[in-house]
Amino acid sequence: MLSRIARNGLKARSSSIARTSRVTSLFSRQFATEGPSASQPKEVFTKLSDSKDPQRNQFFQYTWGSWLQNDKLKKQQRQTKFSIEGLSSFFHDLHIKENVKLSQPIEKDGLFILENNLTKETLGETSDKLVVKSIASIHEGKHHRIYKITLNTGKNLVLRIPYKLDSDNSISSKIKSEVATSDFLNLKLNLKVPKVLAYGTNKTNKLESPFILQEFIDGDLLMKKWHPLDPDSPESEENLKKVIVPIAKFQDDILNITFNQFGSLYFYNDVEPSLQSKLCYDNESNEEFKDRWRIGPSVEKVFTKDKNLLSSKVIDQYNGPWDASNPINLMESVSDIELENARNKLSLLESKSGGDIKESKEILQNQIKTFEHLKKITPSLINSHSKSIKNVEDLFKPRLYIPDLDPLNVIETPTNQYYFIDFENSTIKPFILNNYPNFIAYNGAKIYNLQEDIPDFDKMDPMEKQQYEFMYFKTRNERIWEMELNKNKHNLIAVASPHIKILRSPYLQALELKNPKDYLYIEGSIIQLQAMWESYVANELVNTKDSNFPIEYDENYLDNHQSQLSDYQLETISSPFNATGGWIPQDMFDTLKSQGIIVDEGNGNYKIETGKVLENPPSEEESK
Repeated sequence: MLSRIARNGLKARSSSIARTSRVTSLFSRQFATEGPSASQPKEVFTKLSDSKDPQRNQFFQYTWGSWLQNDKLKKQQRQTKFSIEGLSSFFHDLHIKENVKLSQPIEKDGLFILENNLTKETLGETSDKLVVKSIASIHEGKHHRIYKITLNTGKNLVLRIPYKLDSDNSISSKIKSEVATSDFLNLKLNLKVPKVLAYGTNKTNKLESPFILQEFIDGDLLMKKWHPLDPDSPESEENLKKVIVPIAKFQDDILNITFNQFGSLYFYNDVEPSLQSKLCYDNESNEEFKDRWRIGPSVEKVFTKDKNLLSSKVIDQYNGPWDASNPINLMESVSDIELENARNKLSLLESKSGGDIKESKEILQNQIKTFEHLKKITPSLINSHSKSIKNVEDLFKPRLYIPDLDPLNVIETPTNQYYFIDFENSTIKPFILNNYPNFIAYNGAKIYNLQEDIPDFDKMDPMEKQQYEFMYFKTRNERIWEMELNKNKHNLIAVASPHIKILRSPYLQALELKNPKDYLYIEGSIIQLQAMWESYVANELVNTKDSNFPIEYDENYLDNHQSQLSDYQLETISSPFNATGGWIPQDMFDTLKSQGIIVDEGNGNYKIETGKVLENPPSEEESK
C-alpha cells in the first residue's frame, strides 16, 4: 500500500509547479495586425493576411512540454493549424442578430452557426463589418489548443482547436455532443457556461479544421483557491469549501433532470432518424426545446481513447444509446469495447502489421484475460433493485455526467460569478456509475483522525508522517464533498457507501485506463470482491443469488497477479514522469536536459540518466 501512497504523494507535492507553469506561460505568443492601434506582439508577429510568413507556422506548434518517448510524433498530433484567412472571412460575413427564433444550428460553408448567440452581448456593437484585430495563443491544454480572438468591437472570443489524438469520426462526434451539451446547460438549465457561436466538426469549412468558437469569460481560474493539503483550521476548511461548494452546486443543478435513455446529448439533426422520435426527457413545456436535443451514441472517453485502430462501424456496435430500463447493457459495453480493442491489437501484432502498437503480446494477452473477467462479473456487480441500497431506483436513473468538473475548468469573474467550461466526453448514465470529480476523488485507505486511527503517529519520522497526512487530507476533502452531496441530493448519498464503492470499482477502474499495465488495477478490484461476495449476495447488494464467486482464481494466478502489481507499482514510483505519461513541462525539460538528467537518445526519444537526483516531478494534473 505504501508504494501507491508514495506515488500519490509525488503527485500532490508537484501540483504547485503545475499552477505556476501555466500562469507564467500565458500569452506566450501573439499574432496582431499592423498599425498604430495594434497591440504589441510578445514573441511572434505577422500580418493576418500574410499566409507565407515563415514565422506563422510557429503559431500552431505545440510548445507546452516534451515527452520522453515519441516526442516528435506526439507534438505532430498536437499541431493546431487552421486558416487565419478563413477565420477572418468568417467574421467578415457574420452579422449580429437580436431576438432571432430559436432553431437548429445553421450550416454554412461546412460549419455550423448558433444564430441565437450572435448578439451584441457576445460580439459587441459596430456599424461596420466584424474584423479580427488579433489572435493570441493563451493555453495548450491536454486535448485542445486555446486561442483568444479580439474583434474590432473590443469583444474577445475563444477558439478551441482539438488535437489529432482520436479518429476524425470521434472528434466530430465529440464536438457535436459537447456543443449540444453546452447549449442544453445554457438554455434548459440556465447555468453559467460560455455561449457557443459556431463550430466545425471536420476540415471542410473556412477554418480548415474542427473547432468550437465561444464566448471569452474574463476572470481567474478557481484553481487559484484550491489548496487541498492545507493543515486543518477553521480558515482552511472554509477555503476548501470556497472551491468545493460551487462545483457541488453545479453538479446538483445538472442532476435535477432525469432522461429517457443512456447515451450522450446531441442536437436533433445530429442523430440518426431512428433516434429522433424519442424525447430526451419528459414534461417539457417550452415548445422550442422539445425538438432541440436528442440522445445518441455515448462519447464517453472509453469509446474514443486509444481506439484509433477500430473502425467507426465497430465502435458503433458498443457505444449506445441504451434503454434506461437496462443499465447492465451500458456497463457491459465497457468490457466489450476493451476486449474488441485488445483482441484487434493482438491480431495485428501477430500478423506483423501492428507497427505502432505499444503493448507487447504478453500484455495484450493479459489484458484480454482481465477484460474477460470484467465481462463475466459485470452483470452481477450491483443489484439495481436491491432493497439494501437506499433509493436504488434514483441511483440508476439516467442523469447527465460531466467528467471534467474541476477547479481548472471553473472561471470566477470579477463579480464573483462562476462559469463552467469543458464538457467534452459528457454522457448520460446512472449516478451510481459516476466517479467523484478527479480533484476530489480518493480511492486509497481512509484516515479520519490521525491521532486515533494511526497508532504512534507522533513518533513516526517526517516522511512517514507526510504519507499518512496525505491520506488524511484526501479523506477530509472527499468527506466535505460528500457532505455537500448529502445536503443537495440526500436521495443519492448511498454512493458514499464503502460497499458501493467496492462493487463499482471494477467498472470505474476500466474507465480510467491510462497505461497498458493498468489492467492490473482492474483485476485487483475484481479480486477484492471475492472476500465479501457471500455477504454481498446475502444482503442482495449484487445482482445474483449464487454465493459462488463468478471468477475462478487459483493460488498461482493470485500470487502472480500480486507480484506483477507490486512490480508495476514500484516501476511507477521509480519513474518520476510516469503519472504524466512521460510528459514534462518545457521549462523543466530544458533545465533537466541542460543538467544532463535528461539525455537525448535520438529519434524523438529521451531517457532519465540513472543516478541523477530529481526533485518535484510534475503531476498528472499539470498535463491538463
